[in-house]
Amino acid sequence: MFTDTTKEEQWLLDKWGCFSASEIYKLLSKGVGEMFGAGAKTYIEEVAIESYTMFNTDENVETYAMKMGKINEAQSVGYYKSLLNLVNVEYFGGGNPIFKKYCEDSGCSPDVLVKKPDLSVSFGAEFKNNQRKQHFKDIRLIDTGLDLKKEHIDDYTQCQFSMMCYKVDLWHWCSYNEYFPANDKMLIVEVQEDKTFQDNLLIRLQMAKKIKKRIIEQRKDNYKGEIDFK
Repeated sequence: MFTDTTKEEQWLLDKWGCFSASEIYKLLSKGVGEMFGAGAKTYIEEVAIESYTMFNTDENVETYAMKMGKINEAQSVGYYKSLLNLVNVEYFGGGNPIFKKYCEDSGCSPDVLVKKPDLSVSFGAEFKNNQRKQHFKDIRLIDTGLDLKKEHIDDYTQCQFSMMCYKVDLWHWCSYNEYFPANDKMLIVEVQEDKTFQDNLLIRLQMAKKIKKRIIEQRKDNYKGEIDFK
């Protein structure tokens, strides 16, 4: 039987060398006269290097959001379930993460999956346990998926790509802060499938995969020189 630690290590191993839903927004960075800008190029190179090297956890950096997510996520998921009166909910926190592959080179790590009676996936949810200033801003400015796209393109992209991974047309984005009054503790935004956005993201992902493969192959051939991102 796996321990929580080995489950988390397996999750890290599964996503090693892959473009992930939480970071894939970086591929939206546009260049001048070329598909990718500086942010996208850096991300592609990072994923290629990761894929080229042996798996390790030495360079993992835990951000405030990640730390608070681990501390408060179970509580926020419980609050979410009670608000929406949900029964068939699978939670992947608390040392139980999974990486759902979209393709060999990419995937997502859902916080929650809501199941139908036949246990197929109905939709998923992404949780943010933000500091009070950010939560206060979000509950004032975000009401729809388009608002989320405007305020947090990274989270909007994460939701869209997660839908692609699970082949569903809905994802919830939730912001939670336990110290707010009851009516403002949690913001739940319904993010609908955006096919135009997804199609563009897929085109960029396909090109990023080709460049990643070329970077690795060139290194194996002892290539010297700058990386060609075109």
